[in-house]
Amino acid sequence: MMCFEEWSDSILSNCGHYYSTPIKNAHQQIGDFRIGKRHGVEVAEMSCRIDRIDRSRSGILRDENEFLFLLLQKNGQTGVVHSGREEVLTPGDGLLLDSTRRAELRFEGREASFISVHLPRAMCLEGRKNTLSIGNRIDKSHPLHASLKKLLVHDGDDDVAEMHPEFLFDFVALMFRDAQPTTDASAFRDPQGRFRLVRDTIEQHMSDSDFSIERLATLVHMSRRQLQRDFQNNGTSFTRHLSDRRLKSVAAQLRRAAQSGQRPRISDLAFGAGFNDLSYFNREFRKRYGVSPSGYLSDQGNGD
Repeated sequence: MMCFEEWSDSILSNCGHYYSTPIKNAHQQIGDFRIGKRHGVEVAEMSCRIDRIDRSRSGILRDENEFLFLLLQKNGQTGVVHSGREEVLTPGDGLLLDSTRRAELRFEGREASFISVHLPRAMCLEGRKNTLSIGNRIDKSHPLHASLKKLLVHDGDDDVAEMHPEFLFDFVALMFRDAQPTTDASAFRDPQGRFRLVRDTIEQHMSDSDFSIERLATLVHMSRRQLQRDFQNNGTSFTRHLSDRRLKSVAAQLRRAAQSGQRPRISDLAFGAGFNDLSYFNREFRKRYGVSPSGYLSDQGNGD
């Protein structure tokens, strides 16, 4: 835990001239601040119990570097006044903060924690067809919210590979553009970014046993032929990738069940993952893992 002066200095050193105000009669330790990197950009994880943070005109003029700060609330609440809007961020909510505009972050002595992703402003805005929605809160109902959380929040069950920074810029621009929420893959400028969004969309819909490449094409605004080319260029096919993701989902559930001493109905797990043919599921599971699903569960329970 940091004292107020140390915490405030961390903000100034890593985020720019954002000025913090403590609460009256504050205790010596008011929060934590950690800076790291994710997908090639700086990510600050912070917690605090202070009054507020202000971005003033003088602070804007003092900073040479310009950023869009992607805030993702973890705990507590943060009141944000920015770009003509007033919002209250609660756990899971996200918001884009533009360092070239005045801002107020209000905590009023309540404990709060959040993630701040430091996105170079020019690289996010360059060549965009749509302007970005600055200061506008997005919540868990957004169709890309789960993918954003997976990208930025570490989870013991996730093994999210590091992506090129441009993917993150494209993703944020798509998520926060001034338009209706969409999963339009054509918004991505590089093939890998586009394919990542295609894969994320499959993750969200794979439990639907009727999910098809035609449905996927509609969701991501691509033609079936273009999708087939993208899968081929990545060494797989839609059918193969969908089956693979479903198998991994069942295997992960079997591992968790074994760790907690449970023995779930494997057919329920298979159907829940989107399989509608148990013979096909069992055959593909054995082909991938070298053992039947029940054997896999037993092996995990034995610590193999």
